[in-house]
Amino acid sequence: MSIRLATAMVVLLLGCAQVDPGPPPVDTARLGETLGDLQLAEAIIAEVPVLVRDSMQAVYYDSVLADHGYTRQEFDSIMWIVRQEPAWIDSVYTRAGEIVSREMIEQ
Repeated sequence: MSIRLATAMVVLLLGCAQVDPGPPPVDTARLGETLGDLQLAEAIIAEVPVLVRDSMQAVYYDSVLADHGYTRQEFDSIMWIVRQEPAWIDSVYTRAGEIVSREMIEQ
């Protein structure tokens, strides 16, 4: 009985061990810069009159994504992958926050 209990404890402890997710499959710095620029574009879009806001949002988003070398589909797919691992998405949003903060300070 004690061998089973010891085995169960070992399995339980191994199951709770923190697993390193490894390196992200994409350049998170580039993705963070893109996301930061999209957040800045979103702030600009908020100032646009409601009648043209949706069409301007599409124009701004596509323009920012094109500047960073992404299509909307590529960006959405990459973000979906990165969101699967908390460490990866945290690094992306941290980078985006740095960019937005820097832009706010410069203005």
